[in-house]
Amino acid sequence: ICHKKCQENYYSYVLINMSSNNPLPPLSTLPRSIYPPSAYPPPSHFETTLTYPALLIPARRTGEIQKQLQELVFQEPKRKRVYALEEGVDYSKEDLETSYGGNKTSRYNPSLERKLVLTRLGPCDDNNSQYIDRVFQDSRIQSLLHSAKSNSEETTSTSPPGKNLIRTSSIRLPSSPYNLLTVDQVLRYLLPTTKEESNIRDPVIEEIPSSFEVAGHIAHVNLREEALPYKYLIGKAILEKNQSKIRVVVNKIGNIENEFRTFPMEILAGEGLDLDEVDRLCAYDANPKYGQNSEESTVQFKIGPEHESLMQVELKEHGCRFQLDFAKVYWNSRLQGEHGRLVKQIVEDAARKCSNDHQNQTSPTSIRECIVADAMAGVGPFAVPLTSALAPHYHETPIVCHANDLNPISFQYLQQNAKLNKCFPGRLEMYNLDGREFIHNMNQKGLEIDHFIMNLPAMAPEFLDAFRGWNFKIKSYPDGSTLQQRPIVHLHCFGEKAKCSDEVARVETQVLRRCETALGFPGCLSSEEKREKNDVRIRVVRDVGPRKNMLCVSFILPVEVAKVKKIVLIKTNENGKRERGEENVPESQKLKKSILN
Repeated sequence: ICHKKCQENYYSYVLINMSSNNPLPPLSTLPRSIYPPSAYPPPSHFETTLTYPALLIPARRTGEIQKQLQELVFQEPKRKRVYALEEGVDYSKEDLETSYGGNKTSRYNPSLERKLVLTRLGPCDDNNSQYIDRVFQDSRIQSLLHSAKSNSEETTSTSPPGKNLIRTSSIRLPSSPYNLLTVDQVLRYLLPTTKEESNIRDPVIEEIPSSFEVAGHIAHVNLREEALPYKYLIGKAILEKNQSKIRVVVNKIGNIENEFRTFPMEILAGEGLDLDEVDRLCAYDANPKYGQNSEESTVQFKIGPEHESLMQVELKEHGCRFQLDFAKVYWNSRLQGEHGRLVKQIVEDAARKCSNDHQNQTSPTSIRECIVADAMAGVGPFAVPLTSALAPHYHETPIVCHANDLNPISFQYLQQNAKLNKCFPGRLEMYNLDGREFIHNMNQKGLEIDHFIMNLPAMAPEFLDAFRGWNFKIKSYPDGSTLQQRPIVHLHCFGEKAKCSDEVARVETQVLRRCETALGFPGCLSSEEKREKNDVRIRVVRDVGPRKNMLCVSFILPVEVAKVKKIVLIKTNENGKRERGEENVPESQKLKKSILN
């Protein structure tokens, strides 16, 4: 415990000293108040050197002594702990010439010794030339030092004349080599996180923007306003620390404001970014390309048609391959866990129903497939693994999925990914419809849907109005009993983040009432009785922001919705987008409610 605490103090010291030597000029002195990529300091600016304690040991005993000292030996990933004396050793500290009587041709051979670096437990201020680390006081090291015999007593000694076999020493090493620093450590060095570190009027970065989403070779960030002056430095840090897998870093520059769930992006680093042009634009008060009064006068390199090939990515998730255009379809790699969880849940539910059908069957044909309807399927993160012939459950647990997306480009990639993963017709049916129209279509076809997936967090609850007037199917069993077929709805949405456990109930009630409003029957989900009857479950999928979570609300469709008047859909454009109308009223008086509201 003491050892770990000393290590934590040491790393804190390194970060403090790095941040106190910020190499960037004041933001207020820059013409456009933005740092160009050329302002990124060289690797040497990130590195500091420290004196580390070490032991001079016989080379042949290196493994034995490392095992004996265990955690006292220097332990940092990807860094050496054993050095030959020829590598950076200050021989004058060892008084070798004095030991030899000034004869440099003595029989002492430095190549037979090694310098074993130890964990640094001493004071962080090591400017004193008489630096002695506390690690030498450890009983194991003291035992080694006292048991070492003098070279004068052993003809096979590897140490200089008059010196012990094992001796204390030290070595100067980089405390934080740039190639071993993380993105977070680099950005803590570059960005002002306190008023003391920032220059007058410069924004303070409260949260280091070191996290990013990866989709194939693309790293995607969503920078806050205070981080925008540093966006090219942030992009370069992410790119340099992930060069083996990242080719371009992009930043979201707008909200999801369309029914296709896509948003505009700009390039921060990597392919597609003209570094000379960025430096030139950052150096002038006005952007000559767009004009000072233009909305485009800010320095931005937006993703355009010329970047189409760069935005084409292929990635793997849960054993399936997905191809997509990152700029034209919706994909969020941070939902990988949620994709896998829901697929697993549906497969397990289908396996249970299949087992029950086997027990109750009167003929082999009486076993029914589990039917899933994915109303906002995107490029297929749920539909493809559910129906792929390569999936382990394919033969034992038959699942049929009806997958839909309004975005014609998403629909195109859904079809492409279905072929890539051997999702055959009959198991995966695909549609390019509005979400409400798709839900109506499923009911009109008389399909016995077991699961509805509605993965549209910004507005999915409002799409529940498509279930109004739902025609529930009656399932008959061999013993004469009947059961109303009620699908399970899995809906993703955003919700307020509860500040404490006492607020969880209030937040959940808010979300359920939003769902009830769309279903058209208040109280059908939020009351304690209905929550139990309809098996209502709410779980946090991920943390979206300081005040917002992404939630998954699962429930069995309430029987009350059958009594609510069904909505009428009106086609409003060539893309297939639908708006709501009411039944039995003149066209001029129909309620116009956009699906974006």
